[in-house]
Amino acid sequence: MKRVVLVLLPAFVAVVLSGPLCAAEDAAPTAPAPTITLPPPDLVGTMTLEQALAQRRSVRQYADASVTLPQLSQLLWAAQGITEPSRRLRTAPSAMASYPLRLYVFAGNVSDLAAGVYLYLPQEHKLQLVVEGDQRANAGTQPQIRNAPVLFLFTADITAMSQRVDTARARDWAMIEAGHAAQNLLLEEVALGLVGVPMAGYDAVKIRTLLKLPDSEEPIYIVSAAKRGG
Repeated sequence: MKRVVLVLLPAFVAVVLSGPLCAAEDAAPTAPAPTITLPPPDLVGTMTLEQALAQRRSVRQYADASVTLPQLSQLLWAAQGITEPSRRLRTAPSAMASYPLRLYVFAGNVSDLAAGVYLYLPQEHKLQLVVEGDQRANAGTQPQIRNAPVLFLFTADITAMSQRVDTARARDWAMIEAGHAAQNLLLEEVALGLVGVPMAGYDAVKIRTLLKLPDSEEPIYIVSAAKRGG
């Protein structure tokens, strides 16, 4: 009878152990972007809807004063906040409840908030940092864009919506929805003693580059918020 001898090859074992397993251990996981929990919105205001409608005007002259973090929170909630958590419905209506809008904040002078660009997360009522530093100059050249303490950028990604209707119609509906949300935001500004103006004159190329937006996400509207200047 022949005897079979098993021989371990150290070099082979070393190759196996230094392969994918070690590579996976060496790969550093991508850290999630920091988030900031916003103050809860106030659902009992001090101004009637009729008063806010009567006083709303497009204003481009702003005081050199900050917007507070509670005011920012209230404005974000008015524009895209959740009002029916069980169905995740928002303050502004959306075709087929698809909610293609995304809302970014260009914070330049907001109390208790570092300058930067943030993405609003409606479900959690939080801000997620996208780009550090004051980036208002990259949003456009109009004086009110550069002088407002905070800007709100609406973008739209119609990918989900265009699976149910044609692309042209989905884009039209997203534009209409941005109008709903922007009006909510502007009326809330009045209720908070602030002013602003909606603008389509922005630098889409710079914004896309700055935020690294995918091809499917399109900038469509900017709204400023500030205290009225003299």
